[in-house]
Amino acid sequence: MRKHFVYLMILFGSVILWYGCVPEAPHSNPLDGIDTGATDSLTLAGAVFTRFQPVQPLENSEVKLLPDGLVRLTSPEGMYRFENLRPGNYRVVAEKADYLPDTLEVALKDAASAQEVNFFLDALPVIARVRFYSEHIDQWWPGEIYHAIFSLVVADPDGSADIDSLVFSVPQLNISQALQATSRADSFSIEIENFDLPGGTLQLLVENDSWLTVTDQAGAIVRGGPYFLRRIIDPAPIPQSPVDLQTAPAFPVLEWQPFTLPFSFTFEARVFRINAGVPVLIHISPPIDPALFTYTVPDSLGSGSYFWTIGVRDNLSNYSRSKEASFIVP
Repeated sequence: MRKHFVYLMILFGSVILWYGCVPEAPHSNPLDGIDTGATDSLTLAGAVFTRFQPVQPLENSEVKLLPDGLVRLTSPEGMYRFENLRPGNYRVVAEKADYLPDTLEVALKDAASAQEVNFFLDALPVIARVRFYSEHIDQWWPGEIYHAIFSLVVADPDGSADIDSLVFSVPQLNISQALQATSRADSFSIEIENFDLPGGTLQLLVENDSWLTVTDQAGAIVRGGPYFLRRIIDPAPIPQSPVDLQTAPAFPVLEWQPFTLPFSFTFEARVFRINAGVPVLIHISPPIDPALFTYTVPDSLGSGSYFWTIGVRDNLSNYSRSKEASFIVP
């Protein structure tokens, strides 16, 4: 009996010794009640604003957190907030329609490394209005010419000063030309002469598509097109009276030969005064009904030398003008 008791004691001591050698279970074990292993306690917040003065918050901007794929929409104050984040490296992307997206890299290690991440988005230029039309100018000297005018209005929420360049191009013709500013800060234009084109004809602009590239100061690019020149008007009305330095009264009646076209149009009369050999435009008529062939100048003309022209303009702004008809007011 004593012998069995000693044997059991030795066996029990061996079990105790073996248990004491087993390592402690790691606290990250999800079954371990001592430490849950939770690290989702970091916050990333910030705001989205316009880039240029006066800086304004951008409501409903979309802010994405990658690689988690979380998305937030900014408040009316431009604010966004991500909570319960784990430590690590993140990519934050801010986007809004009509603005250039922006991306920032953020490293979150602990609560002390959490930071405010703000975005200042560059507004994209907006092509507000485009006009593309032809003009045919018949003249005694140096002869008739054709040119096309491409003009546009560009709206930019960052202001017109943010526009860096505008380029008109016709890839099929290897044409690329910069547009020039006009008297309006948001308006730009370019004239393409017929002799600038292969074969000296504007018809190539009717047959080939044209494009516009707008670049702002931050390098954002907006492309518009394709644009086409829709029509070139070759015929022009012919002045009938007064002509060839005829004498006319102070309120002259301008008369031209009957004229028709197979599309809608209106007449347009222009009067020029010759000052020291230089023609100065002094009057442009309102659109004249195509059924009429006379127009009375409403302003009294002083003594001197003048000439007038009669032109036609269609509903696409294409224009064709007569040769100059000279007259004298005594």
